[in-house]
Amino acid sequence: MDVNTTEFSLAEISDPKNVLNDDGYKTALSRKFQLRLNLAWLCLIWVFTFTAYSGLQNLEASLVPGFGVYSLAAITGGGLVSCILAPAIIAKINAKGALIFSWICLSIFVACNYYPLEYVLLPGAAIEGLSTGLMWTAQGAFLTTIAVEYSDIIKEPLEAVLSRFFGIFCMAFQSTQIWGNVISSAVLHEAPLPDAGNASSIPSFCGADDCPWDKLFGGSGNSTMPLPAQWRIYTLISIYLGFTIIGLIITVFLLKPIKSEGAEVSVRVQLQATLRLLFTDRKMALLVPMSIWTGMEQSILFVEFTRSYVACVKGLGYVGLTMICFGVVNTIGSPLSGLLGKYMGRIPLCWLATLLNLAVLALMRFWTPTPSETYVFFLIPGVWGLADAIWQTQSGAMIGAIFSTNQEPAYANLRLFQAAGFTMAYLYSNSLCEYIKLYIAAAVVVVGIILQTVVEIIVRRSETRVVEMDIKY
Repeated sequence: MDVNTTEFSLAEISDPKNVLNDDGYKTALSRKFQLRLNLAWLCLIWVFTFTAYSGLQNLEASLVPGFGVYSLAAITGGGLVSCILAPAIIAKINAKGALIFSWICLSIFVACNYYPLEYVLLPGAAIEGLSTGLMWTAQGAFLTTIAVEYSDIIKEPLEAVLSRFFGIFCMAFQSTQIWGNVISSAVLHEAPLPDAGNASSIPSFCGADDCPWDKLFGGSGNSTMPLPAQWRIYTLISIYLGFTIIGLIITVFLLKPIKSEGAEVSVRVQLQATLRLLFTDRKMALLVPMSIWTGMEQSILFVEFTRSYVACVKGLGYVGLTMICFGVVNTIGSPLSGLLGKYMGRIPLCWLATLLNLAVLALMRFWTPTPSETYVFFLIPGVWGLADAIWQTQSGAMIGAIFSTNQEPAYANLRLFQAAGFTMAYLYSNSLCEYIKLYIAAAVVVVGIILQTVVEIIVRRSETRVVEMDIKY
């Protein structure tokens, strides 16, 4: 029995004789289990490694005053280069090898936080950045390859399987915001409060009015936030480093490599394919603003909100608590958005995410943060987490569906401009007032959703023409 062309009825499955005698069915059942197991290992690897990265990312700008945000820029800036080279490198070392290399680089970055001086932390961040393109391109290739084979076995449309699998993965990935921040909150729970701990003095430099020149007057622009005891910081970094090493071990010994389709081509040919898709495909060009936004929107929460709102008003020990709210909503929202994508479609979901983002940006712009309004510090990351869950699941599923035959260059380009969004936001973070950064974010998300809608219309019309031609001939 050919598992690629035969469907199994409920009667066949329920009859033990058919199950025992049908080698094709047993083969399909075994392969489905193997695919699900590999998906589970991939999710678990991200849980361990990104528990460390997410926790550090949320604290870096506050733990390392001044150039901490530039270390994040070095990571995403390195991703700009590695995203372009990723398909060519993965063709040589395969996707599993790319993940192993990425986790080694992440371990180096985490360890550099033991001694966070510029000449230590920035090079370590750059090393990590050069691996991010490999990591995310390999992840996209893993998920898409698993989904393609799985959809072929169960006879379900690829787009539906992609949406569901990306939802499962994003649930695991975004849950790291919970674990990473639970750890940081537990370790840093006795961090000292800001000097400006009363409501009357905070509004002059916290929130949307936070500007770089406020450092002249003791504002958050000077990052004079009192830090926790050094032993607490070392303890936190040690825990994160241990999590990263566990993820590396699982990758080496438990994750099964994916099969490469087609003959291996040279590095030059792979690089040309990536650049060709970037510069010649109209759909990919139109998706650039959306890709930029999926990076920029995370930096707004991880840096701007945590530094200019939470740490500035409530203290460094409160950052983890508020970001747990983001992680919980994001974790629940990821599989939910993957399921809704099957019934609602990507565009309605992405428009919903846009409206949620704009509502939060408006709140951040006009709200004056005070210590007494604690619920708002949880409301903002909660709503943002739901929007982010939609963006992360649907952007990945969209790339997989539209560019299923050219997936590695497509995912490389998605991560390339996502890294560009991160990098731009990090680089101007210490140079612009908070309210200006909020206006920039609003403009990018509006342009992104409009052009993404145009791409979806182009794809739907193309599919309609193909169907009409099939019917005609």
